[in-house]
Amino acid sequence: MKKYKNLNLKYALVNISFLMLVCATAGYAYNYLSKNGFPDSAIGIIIALISVCGVVGQTIFGDVIDRSEKLDEKTFISISMIVCAALAVLLMILPEGNFLIVPLVIVGFTSASIGMPFLNSMAFIYEKDGQKINYGLCRGLGSGAYAVGSALLGQLWASFGKGILPIYLIVLSLITFLLVRIMPTPAKDIVKEAEAEEAVEQKQQLSYGAFFKKYNKVVIIVVSLILIYFAHMIINTYMAKVIGNIINSDDVESVQGTAMFIQAMVELPTMFAFSLLLKKLSINKLLIIATVFYTIKHALILISGNIGMLYAAMILQMLSYAILVPGSVYFANENIEPEDRNKGQAIFGATATVGGLLASAVGGTLFSIMSVKGVLTIGLIATALGMFLMFVGIKRIEA
Repeated sequence: MKKYKNLNLKYALVNISFLMLVCATAGYAYNYLSKNGFPDSAIGIIIALISVCGVVGQTIFGDVIDRSEKLDEKTFISISMIVCAALAVLLMILPEGNFLIVPLVIVGFTSASIGMPFLNSMAFIYEKDGQKINYGLCRGLGSGAYAVGSALLGQLWASFGKGILPIYLIVLSLITFLLVRIMPTPAKDIVKEAEAEEAVEQKQQLSYGAFFKKYNKVVIIVVSLILIYFAHMIINTYMAKVIGNIINSDDVESVQGTAMFIQAMVELPTMFAFSLLLKKLSINKLLIIATVFYTIKHALILISGNIGMLYAAMILQMLSYAILVPGSVYFANENIEPEDRNKGQAIFGATATVGGLLASAVGGTLFSIMSVKGVLTIGLIATALGMFLMFVGIKRIEA
């Protein structure tokens, strides 16, 4: 069909602009709030609320979109981009430390990322209409854009200060809005058919209690992942604190942008080649390898005395996070029966969300009552415990 001309190119461009936007709210929320005079304990709560609003909002609006005749995924993403841009304009106007910054950041930063699952749903709907979406390539380009955006924003921040963040949000949200609007709109009957199929699948899923009773052996793996993601997100969310403990200068955001760039870029080769890794090693061994390298990575960050050591630790992302994320998806596919697979994938996917929420809520308080080294030590202990539980969980499953 003519309306689907260059569909993959359009979808890739939306992913690129969307993830360049998300990198700002995910990677620099602490920096922005800290520069506006908020204490670490308050920042932790604010960042946790952003995550909670995202999860709750996606659930609520997902149901609204499924029921509505007028609101679809494309329209919802467009609206969320306008909201993000409008609130970013208000952030530019407000003076430093104003209490209105809190609700504006919570709603604005939530709006920046809340559309991600609906962007994924659009690919499924297009395929339902007979179109082929190269999701892996488009998502990979998005990950690369996340890396570029992180480095770019870090350099801009170093030159212009915290005021650059709202400007960056305005520009990227408006670009994303325009790119989403040029995406083709599938026929309503195709959209509703795809949403109805998804709703039927959700109704057929086990309850969480029944799921864990049936698959009791995966509980240890789930706890292991939560512990590791907790430590991972404490470092990523409060990276400015980690870097500030090493260099004690005004170049924190510049170094942070480079560190985030390295992390995001080294993930790509591993993720693209993951199917080849599976031919050499079992998924169980790969998960153990990932937790071992996570422990090494977090230990190296703890003892980093200079930026070179920190960058070296970031490179280990390719053997830790880059294996753990796709690895948990494959693990769920192999160890959960087909009729329960959606529930299983949702639970394994939620481990990162739960770990991130704990890191945001607890991390701010920890940083306010102890040294950076102390918090990183707690993170390392959590990672090591996660590695131990992964060993135990895999052994139980193999037995």
